[in-house]
Amino acid sequence: MIIAIANNKGGVAKTTTTANLASKLSESHTVLMVDLDPQGNLADFFGLRANVFRSSNPDGPCISKLITGKATLKQSIIPADRSEDDIPRPNLFLIPASQELEYTAEELLVQDFASRRSNRRSVSIDDILTHYLTPATQAFDYILIDCPPKLDTLKLTVYRFAQYVIVPVKTDHISVTGAVQHTKDLAELHTAGDVTAQLAFIVPTMHDRRQILAQQMLDGLLQTYGPSRVTEPIPQSVKVKESPAANGRSLFEYAPKSAPALAFLDLVNKVKAL
Repeated sequence: MIIAIANNKGGVAKTTTTANLASKLSESHTVLMVDLDPQGNLADFFGLRANVFRSSNPDGPCISKLITGKATLKQSIIPADRSEDDIPRPNLFLIPASQELEYTAEELLVQDFASRRSNRRSVSIDDILTHYLTPATQAFDYILIDCPPKLDTLKLTVYRFAQYVIVPVKTDHISVTGAVQHTKDLAELHTAGDVTAQLAFIVPTMHDRRQILAQQMLDGLLQTYGPSRVTEPIPQSVKVKESPAANGRSLFEYAPKSAPALAFLDLVNKVKAL
């Protein structure tokens, strides 16, 4: 199953959602995370930054190398297993990102435009993830794509490769308004037959039950999408911030009985039921 975690707005916990969903799913399934955000925070989340491409590690993997044909799929995947630190994750893997991805997206767009003008056969930018990542679908039960705030030129390639989209939404007015527009655009692309992906779930994040506005926003999400599409809200909690800082641990590894971990478990169970 291929799932994109996406929202046009930043700061709504896309990476946190991707990481915790992947961590729990990997307890019983093989999971590949694909980072499409040039900030590369999935590697930071799991304490894997030292393995990623950068000036001091030019041979390190990055999604940009894969989608430009400079590295194979096998060369691009790193294990998230850290048994040596007493954090075993035998079923969890990552294709990391780096700032190089910012330049790669522009390079691919130029190449795509040039090939169209010259009628040369090449992989369209809109199908580039399908081209390079389809072999991974044979090896992994789940592929989770952590998307940047703005997909821009990569929008169609993500939504053509993914089957489902999970949209984390902070329960404030601006975030909810943006999410509604985002999911509307996705539905229009799907209806037109331009993409395969369709909305799976809305995940309310950083939710403060004590705030009247936050509760109103949650009620609005439930009215717009229905209770089957809206997962248990992830409560605002210091545990969410503490877990990656605790030597690169997910909530399920750091505080499995905490309120946010139990809320994320609702998302995990819903994904398994898709």
